[in-house]
Amino acid sequence: MNKNEVTNESISGFTRDAVIGIISSGAVVVFLTFLVRYVFYEPVLQSLALNNEQLGVLYGLYGTTAMISYLPGGILADKIRIKYLATAGFGLSAILTFWYATLPSYETLKVIFLLMGICTTFIYWGVRYKGIRLVSTDNTYSRNIGISYGIVGVLGLVVNFISMWIFNCFSDPASGFNMVLMFYAGLNIAFAIASFLLIPKFKDEIIKKKKTFDLSELVAAVKHPGVWLTTLCMFFTYTVYTSLSYTVPYVQAVFGASVTMAALMGNIRMYGTSLFSSPVIGALATKIKSPAKTIVLCMAITAICLFVIVLAPQMAGFMIPAIILIMLLSFFMSGAYGVESSLFTETKVPAAIFGSASGILSLIGFLPDMFVSPIAGKWLDTYGNQAYTYIFIALGISAILSMGCALLVLLYNKKIRASLQTDVEEIQA
Repeated sequence: MNKNEVTNESISGFTRDAVIGIISSGAVVVFLTFLVRYVFYEPVLQSLALNNEQLGVLYGLYGTTAMISYLPGGILADKIRIKYLATAGFGLSAILTFWYATLPSYETLKVIFLLMGICTTFIYWGVRYKGIRLVSTDNTYSRNIGISYGIVGVLGLVVNFISMWIFNCFSDPASGFNMVLMFYAGLNIAFAIASFLLIPKFKDEIIKKKKTFDLSELVAAVKHPGVWLTTLCMFFTYTVYTSLSYTVPYVQAVFGASVTMAALMGNIRMYGTSLFSSPVIGALATKIKSPAKTIVLCMAITAICLFVIVLAPQMAGFMIPAIILIMLLSFFMSGAYGVESSLFTETKVPAAIFGSASGILSLIGFLPDMFVSPIAGKWLDTYGNQAYTYIFIALGISAILSMGCALLVLLYNKKIRASLQTDVEEIQA
């Protein structure tokens, strides 16, 4: 071992905590510029002089680049040290955010969003979990990944509360938005420096011997029903999950909420609910020993909340009940999203094809990033506030379809158990 390299056993407590803190914070910091519309939807439109469809197209471009980058991003993480990948990810994010802060033209924004997909997914996607794994032993990984999720939730809340304060310091929305972006860029620079200085080089983090691609593993994954049931469930769940960003402009346009109130709701919805829902829903899935049953429950509540919002009166007096419903469905939605990948285990997907199965899940499960925003943006520009009714109906249907996929998982498991029981009886006979 090179004297400058460390292992998960030789690493000091300070360095381990620093790596966990930096890598986990990156799951917030490097995505801040991309996620800014989730909190400041109307200021984004006003500052950039865009309509809803144009903003949707930008996010669709990001989704396209991100989808293409999932698989090569994982490969890159095995070829380059996370010290350098994290530094590059934060550094490129800072450059793109400074560029974004100039409030450029629509055509220039297309380039920025395409590059953001490369920055967040191709460069940083593989860093998060590999970084946590490198500082953890088999006995401490679960604890450390739990700490990591907690850091994401807390930091997300804190950073966005600071962002709201910065925005409210300016009477001109464009100036406020510009300074929020400058704040994001500054954070990325700080974390780029911290990554370079504090993340060590790990022994065996670079895979020098190239593993031969085994087509049989991919074929086996494609043929396994559990892979497709899990992937379809993720597809419909993620459709709802990523579309909840439209609840921010919804409370502004329909109920007349201020930018500050809408941003506060968006911040708590995105980070506050997930901070509590992930451990609670995860514990529920563990207790009843079925992620599928947990998803059925969560998506049923999500669908009910969405249809109540659709049928409720669109008047100022209903704003508080609507916000409560949004928080409630966000809690269960985030919880369901957090246990989705556990369906692989529940449907008995073999460990040998887990990599191929995860690749299929990433490529298809996150496809909504490509088309949800362009469609929703088009509807908003065409139908005005009535578009929110169409959006929430579509999300309610997606929640029901996700629930249906989870029910199919339960039926599939029942079929597997029946088949195993038959085999046992035949052996005993």
